[in-house]
Amino acid sequence: MIVEKIEITRHKITLQGELKLVDSELSIENCEEMIKRLVSWKLGQLKPIRHFEMVYNKEKMQVEVDVYVTISIEESSESHIENVRHIFNKLMEFINLYEREFEAILDQDLSNPKS
Repeated sequence: MIVEKIEITRHKITLQGELKLVDSELSIENCEEMIKRLVSWKLGQLKPIRHFEMVYNKEKMQVEVDVYVTISIEESSESHIENVRHIFNKLMEFINLYEREFEAILDQDLSNPKS
């Protein structure tokens, strides 16, 4: 897995964190399984708003993931610095979950080889 971009941008009424990563080790067969496992990251508290998009690029033979975390500046009672820290922590949480689930899928593949 390679993190290509991690960025937090201030817009007029929101702060948005963006993470882009690619992974050439995750197979196309395991891509759908990974999506199912990562959905839990989007669930839970309504705020901050969390979203990810994951596709398998057949030409490059790699998974491409875009992750977004958004906080409304107007609705937040936290300081600007706390909001940025919160967004960054959510992006890191996604990376950690991705790595953990990747290892679980790999272990599953090794213990159940396809005939």
